Amino acid sequence: MKDQKQEVYAGLGHLFYSIAASDGHVAPAETEKLKALVKQEWMPLEPQRDSVGSDLAYYIEIGFDHANAGGMKPAAAFDRFGEVFHKHPTEFDPSTRNMIVRTSKSIARAFEGKSKEEQKVIKKLEALFG
Repeated sequence: MKDQKQEVYAGLGHLFYSIAASDGHVAPAETEKLKALVKQEWMPLEPQRDSVGSDLAYYIEIGFDHANAGGMKPAAAFDRFGEVFHKHPTEFDPSTRNMIVRTSKSIARAFEGKSKEEQKVIKKLEALFG
């Protein structure tokens, strides 16, 4: 179960990276916003920890940082999230989906408001969720 949750959270990190990077670069304000949202919104909801005692919600940051450090194309990062979404659909109840969309919009607004590219990714996410 922990491995599944780690995969889901890392997938969310890839999703949030795809939004931040969709306009060609990841602004420091977007990274800071993500880290703040993980601490304020996601960690309080996740009681489980990994084998070294880290809150599983930190895997959002790990996925984001992995995609960013590797220079992953935003579309590839979104596709990776899509794979996780389809592999573990029960992890994405309506409340979680709502929180994912809210987090996505907050990241998009963190640097000079939402760009057209970021809006497109958010629309694609909402379409994925149905």
